[in-house]
Amino acid sequence: MRITRYQALGFSCYGTLVDREGGILEALRPLVAQAGLSTHPDWLLGSYHRLARELRQAAPTASQTSLHLRIHQRLAQELQQEADLDASVAFGNATTCWPVFEDAPGALQYLSKFYRLVLLASPDDGEAAAVTARLPEVFAAVIPNRGGDLRQALDNTLEELGLARGDLLPIRGSEPDDPWSALVDFPLCTLRRDRSRPWNLSRQALDGTRCEYASLADLVHAHQTALRA
Repeated sequence: MRITRYQALGFSCYGTLVDREGGILEALRPLVAQAGLSTHPDWLLGSYHRLARELRQAAPTASQTSLHLRIHQRLAQELQQEADLDASVAFGNATTCWPVFEDAPGALQYLSKFYRLVLLASPDDGEAAAVTARLPEVFAAVIPNRGGDLRQALDNTLEELGLARGDLLPIRGSEPDDPWSALVDFPLCTLRRDRSRPWNLSRQALDGTRCEYASLADLVHAHQTALRA
């Protein structure tokens, strides 16, 4: 796949631009320490995604803050800890402070010189604003993701930008709730960030036949390589 053939790139927030998993693990440190457990990060993240899915199905219109407050309360119950409303509220409010990946700002600045950039926002307007405020102002469009017809919203946005669906290459994360997963009827690119390995110049970035990278920095490197080919 030659990424230079596209005119636009589509991004989701989590796993691509925002390190939600790192933010979750950091915000859960007090709860894990209180429980006196050596809880594996994979268990915590798996439990987070399971509870987020269950609670979102039960309350589709709940804000991200209230959803995460309930997630913290349920996790505390599963770890057999007493309820701590202040701690749960703090976890709910932490969603707007999840860190931006180190390579994201520079990569977005670079890619915006070659592509129109489109962002699928998070379901919560306040959270989406907090995310975009910490990123360069490079997006041609930000598509709301409030549980409506996301495909139609994408089509409308592309029409407004004068783009066809085939002009857009979505960049999705590997997290299970990435919104591009519901829009996979055309080629897309996947970031599989690995905390245990350096993210620059990984093997994926040197393989021009695939569109799977360990970071946005690798994607930039692949684009530069394609330009020289």
